[in-house]
Amino acid sequence: MHSESLLAVAVGLPLHFGASLTENVLIVMLGVGAVFSILIALLSFAAFVKRRTVSYLLIAVAFSTFLGKTSLGPAYLLGSTNTEMHHLLEHTLDVVMMALVLAAVYYAYSSENQDLGSSYRR
Repeated sequence: MHSESLLAVAVGLPLHFGASLTENVLIVMLGVGAVFSILIALLSFAAFVKRRTVSYLLIAVAFSTFLGKTSLGPAYLLGSTNTEMHHLLEHTLDVVMMALVLAAVYYAYSSENQDLGSSYRR
């Protein structure tokens, strides 16, 4: 094969995709990021189910923004988004995550930290 990567051909991607070692490493890293993003989201939602508080829900949603950020990489590489849109969405998700974490901290230390139906108490 010329400059096409074996990975690109093996998974049926366009031949210009993954033509360099740098792109192959990026593909692997996006895959690893996706696996860990899913794991973090599942664990955070499991913690929410156990605790049933607004703070845990906000943290679970905040950690779920990693899934959105991870999906932006393949979308960009496959041409679904341009560079400007990719960066705008990525930084928007950063702001959303920060706001959710700050809201979770606020609720954790406020008297409004209501139980959402669990019999579990701290």
